[in-house]
Amino acid sequence: MTTHIAPSDFLLPAGVHPRIGAFYALWRRKSQGDLPDVAQFDLAELSETYPLLARIGMDPAGKTLMWLDVAAAGHWPFKTPVKDRPLVQSVPLPSIKRVIGAFQETLASGIPDYYETTSWGNGGQTVSLARIAVPVKGELGPELIAYWEVLEAENFS
Repeated sequence: MTTHIAPSDFLLPAGVHPRIGAFYALWRRKSQGDLPDVAQFDLAELSETYPLLARIGMDPAGKTLMWLDVAAAGHWPFKTPVKDRPLVQSVPLPSIKRVIGAFQETLASGIPDYYETTSWGNGGQTVSLARIAVPVKGELGPELIAYWEVLEAENFS
């Protein structure tokens, strides 16, 4: 897809969660006008500040989005991602097309992607969350670093 904006021109909406904003600022500092190398992002270290963090890329055949690395978070707001497994095994069924499409677009365009869910049911809770995916250069091609932030969680009956 042809795009008319540079990755550095991407702007987050006003009122974004502070950790999402800080993670995006970190990516911008590391990018210095070009996509940063994945080696600049130590998930183990970064997960102390950004617990719901994952590295995503394509399988060797270039057909399936895979979890390449996953932070050891205590509780994910969706099925826990597993390293070296397809994304579709963790993404809630109603969201698969949207999530896969957004990640593929980010890989192809090199432009970050930000998304907020309004809310959805998850094990007896209404959960609202935000996600940012930023492109990076991987050893075998483009990859993403994705970070999720829970904005709100309430019990319902």
